Amino acid sequence: MTATQFAGLDESSLILALQEVTEELTTGSEPEALPMDSDEAWALLAAVLQAGGHSGTEAGELDEAGQYAAARRVLAALAEDPATADATRAVVAEPPSDTRLGAELAVPAVAVLAGVVAWLQTKVDVRIKRKDGKTEFEFRVVKEAASAGVLKELAAAVLRLWNGPPQP
Repeated sequence: MTATQFAGLDESSLILALQEVTEELTTGSEPEALPMDSDEAWALLAAVLQAGGHSGTEAGELDEAGQYAAARRVLAALAEDPATADATRAVVAEPPSDTRLGAELAVPAVAVLAGVVAWLQTKVDVRIKRKDGKTEFEFRVVKEAASAGVLKELAAAVLRLWNGPPQP
């Protein structure tokens, strides 16, 4: 599936679908594997980018249209990835609507951020260490520390999801 295949979803259904997929993917995760808030999620993305040889600021703020475009890219990536495809396609087959009881629509950028973090957690084991007001991130592939090459590929993928394809 591609981001354009999600063009038919209205903005609220798009964000609700991304929220629902993210919640499903992170259900049952250990607390030390999940960011406590959006600030910590941003720090996690910056750490992945830096570990992959990029600036932690390359995934910058997006305007409103950019947020929805990024949401479509993340949802498409989740639908294509074997680790997340089943959960994503099930949600997209019957997209949520904001008429569901109790549905709260997140800010698009927060939903995209959560979706990217959930996707990352299917690629590497993320451990968040919090001590004395400081937060450190550790990335592992199976039981070994993630190699620089793996982190570089992940960082590039995060930037494509967030910013879109590189412009010539």
